[in-house]
Amino acid sequence: MTGKLIEIKCLTVRYKDEGNVIENLNMHVGYKEIIGIVGESGSGKTTLIRAIINLLSSGGEIVSGEIIFKGEDISKYSKERWRTIRGNEICMIFQNPGSYLNPIKRIGSQFVESIRSHIDISRNEAIEKAEETLRRMGLCDSFRIMKSYPFQLSGGMKQRIAIAMALAMEPKLILADEPTSALDVITQVQIIKELMKLRNNFNTSIIIVTHNIGCAAYMADRIMVMNNGEIIESDYKENIIAKPQMDYTKKLLDSIPELEGH
Repeated sequence: MTGKLIEIKCLTVRYKDEGNVIENLNMHVGYKEIIGIVGESGSGKTTLIRAIINLLSSGGEIVSGEIIFKGEDISKYSKERWRTIRGNEICMIFQNPGSYLNPIKRIGSQFVESIRSHIDISRNEAIEKAEETLRRMGLCDSFRIMKSYPFQLSGGMKQRIAIAMALAMEPKLILADEPTSALDVITQVQIIKELMKLRNNFNTSIIIVTHNIGCAAYMADRIMVMNNGEIIESDYKENIIAKPQMDYTKKLLDSIPELEGH
């Protein structure tokens, strides 16, 4: 499938105490495309993806613009309409996703409840789907994990479980906010490869927000560089890496030693 899965037109987002955090932003994501949005903390990256999924922090509002998803302006959706697409068609993987697990409920109970709130299947089918998704994330002992409480698992395992819960719905668009920032390098690579597999197997599009341009260069088709709420440079990753146009982008590249010589 070709064309635009999501298109953002002239988006302006404001917080009461900060003024406009994003101003007149335009971008699009194609079907089965991975976009890496890079920039330093405070550049507006997280605000952008929270605006897309209608989960802005307190005091945040979309002042103007359109967010067109599969031909409809979802920025105008009601809360009820959002319940039909959030999780099913658009999902967000938060920074430190493991912290969103309920500490007093077993993983299996949380996972099954999450699946059945979005998909009309039996409890046993949901258990099978949950265990299969955990195995895809490299968590082979899925039976033990489903019986465990979060405090019985390592931080890295909780991260992967929370990401698996998002991926289980096989959404059309994944918004990932620094999803691997708290993980060791080996686990980071595993998660990134799993996200890329989801794109290849289910035609999923991904927007990954990161301060690490090396991560974006590894997995993204295009890279967008944000600074002060604006996209200041956008191109295919090969062009951004080899021929950055903006000094800000060059500084980001210079901060990643492993990219030298690419």
